[in-house]
Amino acid sequence: MKIMMMAALLAGMGVEAGEAAEPVVTVCMESGVAYEVGRAQMITGQMFADIGIKIDWHKVNKCPEGTDGIIHVKLDTGVPPNRFPGALAIALPYEGVHIQAFMDRIRESVTPKIEPILLAHVLAHEITHILQGVSRHSESGVMKATWDQMDFEKMAWKPLTFTEEDVKLIRFGLQAWSAEKARTQLAANSGPAVAVQ
Repeated sequence: MKIMMMAALLAGMGVEAGEAAEPVVTVCMESGVAYEVGRAQMITGQMFADIGIKIDWHKVNKCPEGTDGIIHVKLDTGVPPNRFPGALAIALPYEGVHIQAFMDRIRESVTPKIEPILLAHVLAHEITHILQGVSRHSESGVMKATWDQMDFEKMAWKPLTFTEEDVKLIRFGLQAWSAEKARTQLAANSGPAVAVQ
């Protein structure tokens, strides 16, 4: 019975038995300067596409119904220097929903030409924290704790990459996230339990 219900649920989600669907992550983001945000979204989307994950971008005011499995990004300006000093953004990986990018700090870190590229990397970094569900960093690449001038120069030419460990943890986190969504949907579609008499 449970197998039939799971097959029906997956069919309703557009996944047929035996088919490995490309994971889709929905991100709702405040609109900002169109060039800056649009270009950053395009770069971030390609960074995730390179590891087999699709980012489905939406503006906050056009966010899909429901909140399960949706990441919300807020672009902030005027954040006091003593609030998360030195950070370009924060994510709440254990909460699994919210990201806050500090646009003033991003703008101060690089030239205007590189700004959308840095925003793209910040978004990829913080989305990864949410997907992995942990607060961890890598020695290099997208998930490096602090990027230096050499990293900024590299990303200006070609996006930084995810380490093999990053990709494994993203996939593990996505599996856990999908399983939780499926359990929630099954529970919502199931009737009440009947006591055995």
